[in-house]
Amino acid sequence: MGAKNNNADNFDEILSSILDSSAQKSKEENREGVIADIPSYKDELEKYANTSIIDTELSKELADNDSLVSGNTNVFMFSKPEESMPSDEPVVTDRHNEVPSKPRAKKKKRRRANYSAYGGLVLATLVLCCAIIIALFGIVVGRDVLGIDTGEFEKYTIYIPEGSTTTDIANILYDEGIIYYTDVFRVFAKLKSADGNMYPGDIDVAVNMSYSDLIDSLMIPREAKETVTVTFPEGITLYAAALKLEESGICDAQEFIFEFNSSVFGYDFEKHVGSSSMKLYKYEGYLFPDTYEFYLGDSTHNIVRKIKQRTDEMISAEVIKRCSELGYTLDEMITLASIVQLESWNFEDMKTIASVFHNRLNNPEVFPKLQSDTTYSYINDVIKVVSSIESQEMYNAYDTYTCNGLPVGAICNPGMDAINAVLYPDETEYYYFCADLFTRETFFAATYEEHLDNLKKAGLSA
Repeated sequence: MGAKNNNADNFDEILSSILDSSAQKSKEENREGVIADIPSYKDELEKYANTSIIDTELSKELADNDSLVSGNTNVFMFSKPEESMPSDEPVVTDRHNEVPSKPRAKKKKRRRANYSAYGGLVLATLVLCCAIIIALFGIVVGRDVLGIDTGEFEKYTIYIPEGSTTTDIANILYDEGIIYYTDVFRVFAKLKSADGNMYPGDIDVAVNMSYSDLIDSLMIPREAKETVTVTFPEGITLYAAALKLEESGICDAQEFIFEFNSSVFGYDFEKHVGSSSMKLYKYEGYLFPDTYEFYLGDSTHNIVRKIKQRTDEMISAEVIKRCSELGYTLDEMITLASIVQLESWNFEDMKTIASVFHNRLNNPEVFPKLQSDTTYSYINDVIKVVSSIESQEMYNAYDTYTCNGLPVGAICNPGMDAINAVLYPDETEYYYFCADLFTRETFFAATYEEHLDNLKKAGLSA
């Protein structure tokens, strides 16, 4: 105990400058409590001496406590006054009751994608697609250049004006539907030294001719062929047009009517023309009124082609689109335009007359019938003349006093003014009109009572 007292005295001397007497007494008690409990702490650790799991830090504390008990050192474990250790039982850490943490799973390394292989595959696919496209383009162009499988062998005459360049000739052939690739034609002409060596005038060509044959034919001097000019007025019927061509010595009237209604050239408007067993002529309304120049002795097929080509130029995609916007088919629009054409004395009245028919068509419950006298005239002057068999069913299909709405087909070939009047009519509330046959003045009415008064004004009733 002498060693212990000396150590305590030394310890007291160190703390005397910091702590007062009461703090010194508390510290002594704490120290004695720790020392008194060390054997039991040591005994507790010795219970696990034979185990394989002994904490390193715990072993170190045991060694320090052994030294403290034996009096070989004067260093004691203590804390600040406000954090003094409890004296009743030691602080023991039970390492055996701790649940060992799970080992962290090894992170799998992500395999790197082989982008070079993907890139090569994409590149190969693109190259293959390009090769296929080029091959298909080459086949299509080659078929036209060589005149393979064009489907038409009949020749017809075209005119090459004086002073035409290779580009001009290529464009003429393109417009006539003979070639489709003007740039390729110019290349062939250069390769054959045909630039400046192709002659003007009339030339017989065919769609199935190769580019090389066309150029060879153009490099041969030719004599001009005799032509005939024919004018078809607005409102002419197909039957009257056929008679006009026959009278001009161009072709037979019956052959023309047959060819006009049976031949299909692939023009856009042809896709929209409807068929009906009640129609007299399928393509009535599609002979565009204009002045044409035909070659004497030319085939009926070529004459029909020239007329339908002009019709296709006038019935554009915009016309067809406008028909759809109004809720009509192209066939219905042409039929209505043919009625407006024959009902109008002048251009100024066309849009107002068109509005009357539009109003009736839009109000079928009150006005189911158009009641146009022009359709009755078509029955008497055309259908009953050209048809050897009487058909009351066909008559009724054209008669707007009998049928509801539009007749089954056009009753003449309308011009562009009548077509535009139907496409863009005036906005009115008229449902009736009549005209003075002598003064050609047209009277419009919204009610039937007004219409009766207009009939008196026009001299059509007493």
